[in-house]
Amino acid sequence: MEIFDFIIISIAIISSAIVKTAIGVGAGIFLLPVLSLVLPPKQALGLGAPAMLISDIVGLRLYRGEWDKREALLIIPPAVVGVATGVIVVKLLPTTVFKYWVGVFAVTFALYNLAKKIWKLEFPKLRTWKIGRKTALFFGFLGGFASAVSHAGGAVLSLYLLSRKLDKRAFVGLFILFFFLTNLSKTIGYVQIGILTIDLLVAVVVLSPLIALGSIAGNYLNKIVSQDKFRTIVLVVILLTGIRLLY
Repeated sequence: MEIFDFIIISIAIISSAIVKTAIGVGAGIFLLPVLSLVLPPKQALGLGAPAMLISDIVGLRLYRGEWDKREALLIIPPAVVGVATGVIVVKLLPTTVFKYWVGVFAVTFALYNLAKKIWKLEFPKLRTWKIGRKTALFFGFLGGFASAVSHAGGAVLSLYLLSRKLDKRAFVGLFILFFFLTNLSKTIGYVQIGILTIDLLVAVVVLSPLIALGSIAGNYLNKIVSQDKFRTIVLVVILLTGIRLLY
């Protein structure tokens, strides 16, 4: 790994740790396309899981006990099944198709959210649906699957959690608990299919102190900085990175 590549990887991983503990949503979607600029897309996917797992461990300490236990029991078991299904899909999907799909998803996600913000567009909301146990199980599975194939589980899961009207600490805390367990499952799965290697794990270990500092910084930003402004910056970065991947 050349020094420039390692610098890009370091910035991407530390920034994603900040995003995760600051706003909960968008860390994985930010991380995957940025890593794909210097790594093969499937290796970028593999590296993302243990990197985010470290920030999850720190986040568990920072948000300990602030998540809703009932919601966690509903969404996490089906999410693990979703991760296993997603890992199988990643193994079968060709690398060139996977890279293009990552770029398309990043651009679509960013444009969708920026359009809502800039033009105040109203899209159908989950809270207009009938919310029940089946809905939680469905979004748990879908969140785990999306997390495994593109680290995009947060975008899916947020559709459900926003309908629960949780306060911001409970919201981010549940995200962190959810992704601690799914990222642990993904790390094991990625090792099994060969996209997460010893070299990549060593890189994560080397960066782990900085990942922890990034997580602490994100928790601080959650308390003092407007989430709206911070989220806008993250969306712009995701958009530009996705365009670069497609280009």
